This record gives sequence, C-alpha cells and structure tokens, in this order.
Amino acid sequence: MSLWWNLVKRPKFTVGDMTQPFDAAIVGGGFSGLWTAYHLIQSEPTLRIAIFERNQVGSGASGRNGGWASALYPISDTNLLKKVSQESIEGLHSQLEISIDEIGAIAQKLNINIGFAKGGSLTVARNRGQLIRLESEATSPLLSASQTRERIKMRDAVAAVFTPHCAALNPAALVVGLAQFLVERGVEIFENSEAYISKDDLLFVGGRKIATKFVVRATEAYQEGTRNQIPIYSLMIASDPLPSHVLEAIGVENRETFAEATHLVTYAQRTADERLVIGGRGASYSLGSRRKDSNEKRVKDHDRLRSMARSWFPVLKEVNFPYSWGGAVGVTRDWAPYVRSRPAFAEMGGYAGDGVTLSYLCAGATADLILQRESARTSLPFMQWQNPKWEPEPLRWIGVNAGIKLSAWADREENRYQRPSTLMRTFSTILGR
Repeated sequence: MSLWWNLVKRPKFTVGDMTQPFDAAIVGGGFSGLWTAYHLIQSEPTLRIAIFERNQVGSGASGRNGGWASALYPISDTNLLKKVSQESIEGLHSQLEISIDEIGAIAQKLNINIGFAKGGSLTVARNRGQLIRLESEATSPLLSASQTRERIKMRDAVAAVFTPHCAALNPAALVVGLAQFLVERGVEIFENSEAYISKDDLLFVGGRKIATKFVVRATEAYQEGTRNQIPIYSLMIASDPLPSHVLEAIGVENRETFAEATHLVTYAQRTADERLVIGGRGASYSLGSRRKDSNEKRVKDHDRLRSMARSWFPVLKEVNFPYSWGGAVGVTRDWAPYVRSRPAFAEMGGYAGDGVTLSYLCAGATADLILQRESARTSLPFMQWQNPKWEPEPLRWIGVNAGIKLSAWADREENRYQRPSTLMRTFSTILGR
C-alpha cells in the first residue's frame, strides 16, 4: 500500500464527450500529461484539451515516487558537453532550479496541500570509498562529520554534500490537485481509457479515432514494446508517524531530503506529518521490459529497505514501517531525458527517477512546441535528443540485471576496503555514465 495514496482521496471525473474535436490530445495522466495540459491552458485558456489515462490519474510513478522535487539530471555535464553547449547546460540547471520554486508556488496558489518543504538535500558518505567519490564529484565544499551530524544523525556518517535545490512533497496530492484544477478549467480527463497511437501519429481509443490537431505521448515508463526506454523498478517503505525522541535522534529538522552515497540508488524524506519515507533500487529487471505487479511487491527488497533504514538510524529498531510499494521509472540507454516532436506529435520521458521536476520542465517545453513559441525551455539539452536503443533481448536482460547486482557488490566492496569500487568504475565506463 502506498502511503501517498492513503493520505489522499482519489477524485472521480465525469466522463466527457470523446467524439468532440480537440486541439490537443494527451496520452498519459501522470505528471508529464497533466503539466502539459496545465502549461497549455495557462497560455491559451480556450484550447480544447483531452487527457486519456489507461488506469487512473497518477496511478504510475507520478503518484508513487519518493517526493523529491530536485534539480538533479540523470547524466553528467561532462557527457552533455559531448553533444550540447556549455550555455545550454547552464540554462538547464537554471531552469531546473526555477522549476522547483514554480511547483511550490503553483501548489500554494491553487491551494493544493502537498506538504511542500524546500529544505535542500544531503548525500551522506558512510565510508572512505564513498567519501573519495563525493570529493571527486562535488561542486561545493563537503560538510565535515560534525557538520553533517548537525543536520542528520546518520550512523557512521563521515561527510556529506548539501544542495539547497530540492524540496520534499507528497506527489499523489500534487497529482490530484493538479487534475482537479484542470477539470475546473475545462480539460477533459478520460480515465480507464486505453489509447493507441498509430504509426501515422493518429490516436485511437477503444477503436474510435480521436479528432485532434496534436497528439502528445506522455506515458514515460509505460510505453511498451519498444527499445527506446526500459522500466526499472524502485521500491519504497514508509513508517508510522514518529515520536519526538525518534525524530530528534534522526535530525533533518528542515525536512532535507537525504540519501546515502551508494551505487544502488537510495532516497528518503521526512514528511509533513513526521514519518520517514525511504526508497531504493535493486529489484530485478523483467525480460522483454515487461512491467509486472510482482516487481512492486517484492518482500525481500522491502525488508532490505527496512534493514537499511535501521542501519542508518538504530533508533528505528522498534519502529513499524507498515507501508510498502513500488513502481517503474523510464530509463533510456544513455540515461538522457528527451522531448521529441514532429508535425502534430510530441513525446517526452526518460527521467530515470528524476521526474517530479523534469516532468514539469519537459511538459512546459512541449507546450511551447505545440504553441510554436520559442522560450528558454525550447533550447535545453533534452530538446530533440536522440537516444540510442537498448540492446535486444536477452542481452538487455543480462546486462541490466548484471548492472543491478554489480552495484550491490560495489557497495559492499567500498564498505569492506574503504576505497572507491574498481568494479563499478569499469562498469560505469561501459554504461557511458
């Protein structure tokens, strides 16, 4: 069960007229689709817009993620520089930082209670191997062990990197509030309506052709039967509300998001109602990029997260974590997000888990494309980015799952030998990250 959805009441949307003509038809009722409609309707209030969602609004990663609105980008500036200018990269970071504040401001303006807190983010090193990697990658001075403990009381912490450019929030609350606002502004939302986009970019729902001037694919990891991106599973747990003495023993009083500097991705936040929400990668990839509900309910991986939480904070030994869930994020072969368009069609995705902020920014760029407007967003690196395809199966299955296993081994190697993993350094070169 997802904590986020347990705290939010799902709305029911009145079914509209699917036979009417639309100016834009959006496939996918997650952040990408909703933000695209938002940007469009804010610029041109008279536009007729429809959103088609196979399940319910926010049922994918948008309603299940870690609730980080961060300025993170999945690939490094070094790799970006191989294809785009330094000016474009600087513009990207600036727009990501601006987007965080805009998301918070929009939620406040629309009176959507998302528990928004811009406390920044901490990446914590707990051994010398992690410390050396942080020192080599950091663009700002590291916090010392004592400075780190002033912010977060994670066991064995030796240093940390802090960035102010991150906010914690409840993603499901944002999805619901945004969808309700769009409906009030005249956007049609069709739930339980599976859409099919033909090779000619025509849209069909239930065998019926939808009359629209523009089609937007905003399905991210839920685009199936393609080698353009694959679904990687991220799992999460959440605690009951914590008593004051436990919170004091944990820290992050400003609700800084935080993670350990491991190779297997971790992420956590202290929620507005004083819980801990913790997530991480490590679930195996399914052959053929199939999305399986069982991958979201792996007891072994959820138990691993509980053990990790208690290794971070021994005070959690007796704390209950009754909520456990998961979901898929879209990952391209080069880990690069994209916004691509051609006449009367656009698509976006490949956020690799950084989609809370990136979806807002990419959706804004997509809306600018539809409205044929140049903006600061339409010159960013992800525009018209062409990703290489993933390898065919079973090579893809072997490589991706080997990478997941190697990441876990590399973390154990660093903890044991107190130096950066030579194993992961070699594998990262192969991945091109």
